[in-house]
Amino acid sequence: MNEIRAWCGEHDLICIRANVGRVRLIDGTYFDTGLPKGYPDLTVIGYGWIMFCETKIHPRKPTQEQLAFLSEMKKRGHKTLVAYNLNDFINGIGLD
Repeated sequence: MNEIRAWCGEHDLICIRANVGRVRLIDGTYFDTGLPKGYPDLTVIGYGWIMFCETKIHPRKPTQEQLAFLSEMKKRGHKTLVAYNLNDFINGIGLD
């Protein structure tokens, strides 16, 4: 993930890392990031487009919630990608 973030910075792309989920606080209450279930790790913004990218390490696979979120974003005309490494990202981003 950090290699992808660095590559984006070197190629004039805005890359936002989303920390999702819930964390139990010391007092026993929970903090929720507020992002929808399945929101991907990275939101990449170029000139005139947005990509939602879930990063994984083999052999892990995206959850059903993650796949559903990516599917909905693709349906709405956005780029989506599941990347296992920097090469997957570079090949999937489709920059000319």
